[in-house]
Amino acid sequence: MMNLGIYIHLPYCIHRCVYCDFNAYALKTKQELTSYIIALKKEILFYAQKISNTKIVDTLYFGGGTPSVHSSEQIQELVNLLRTEFNVSPSLEITLEANPSSLSLEKLKAFKDARINRLSLGVQTFHPQHLKTLERVHSAKQAEEAYRMAQEVGFKNINLDFIFGIPQQSLEEFKKDIGKAMDLNPTHISTYNLTVDKTNPLFPNLPMDELQRDMYEYVIQYLPSKGYEHYEVSAFSKPTFQCQHNLKYWKLKNYLGLGAGAYSYITSDDHPWGVHFKNSDPLKMYWEKVMNQGHAMEEEENISIETVKKEYMITHLRLLEGIQFQDFEDRFKESIIKSYGCKIDMLFKKGFLDSTQKMLKLTSKGLVYLNQVLLEFV
Repeated sequence: MMNLGIYIHLPYCIHRCVYCDFNAYALKTKQELTSYIIALKKEILFYAQKISNTKIVDTLYFGGGTPSVHSSEQIQELVNLLRTEFNVSPSLEITLEANPSSLSLEKLKAFKDARINRLSLGVQTFHPQHLKTLERVHSAKQAEEAYRMAQEVGFKNINLDFIFGIPQQSLEEFKKDIGKAMDLNPTHISTYNLTVDKTNPLFPNLPMDELQRDMYEYVIQYLPSKGYEHYEVSAFSKPTFQCQHNLKYWKLKNYLGLGAGAYSYITSDDHPWGVHFKNSDPLKMYWEKVMNQGHAMEEEENISIETVKKEYMITHLRLLEGIQFQDFEDRFKESIIKSYGCKIDMLFKKGFLDSTQKMLKLTSKGLVYLNQVLLEFV
């Protein structure tokens, strides 16, 4: 059987932040949470009948939105149903994204009892003004307290999310954020460059590109010096604490997305290169479709080998381990040089790529100018 990751989208938040471009909604009533869980259960049962006999679920990821606005009982119900209806690995990684303001000691204990074994805290920054700019509803003190409470109840695998390139943020302020993270000593850190479109109110005040590059160059040099492996463009972990679910995206493994707007990629004997499909975004449309037909799929695409090749290059180049030539050849029955030799040569000459006889990976310069590199394979 092939392994499968399951992503469950829980779209409700206490407040929708100004920079957010996810399918997320400010919560109005608790009944909204209840109705959404009912639909999710129905969708779980639908896909369990379709694929549970061919896949083993080894990662489960609750993303959002803010999954921690749900009660621990609701999360427990979903975990129990998945364990009942799917073949589940004994080493199942279960991640829950959480906003520090929605956590208490009791709630964290209950999430731990629900067998959540990886917590991802949306800290973003410890700086009060920058938290205000991002419209975050938690304080720096709440973020630190949430982390310490999570440790107290027994969470061993905790990620802290940070954003850099915030309007008016200096390099020194970003360094202080990372320094504070080092004081907490989490097992995993993710750092994301703030990206918004031109219509967003934050756009006019974004830092200059050079400052954003300086921030990124700092973090990719500093965190490895503190014992963190830089294993993906935005991700750093202590040894053995890589996020196994997110690696499925970067290694083009099978994943099933449940919930409003969720994406999936599934391979089968009939579709060896895989099928992409996506759920409806609007909550009302998602709920009605699931209640009527068991699923909310609205877009489905049978993937060609050429499309998979491009996706392989784009996703695998995000990994610091790079691309193994033999892996590419085993997968596509063609050498990577035959497929992309000219592009690789051009990127090599620009100093974006490095290679040996067996593999290809981004240089430090390539990491900083990642988008330029990936555009060559779009």
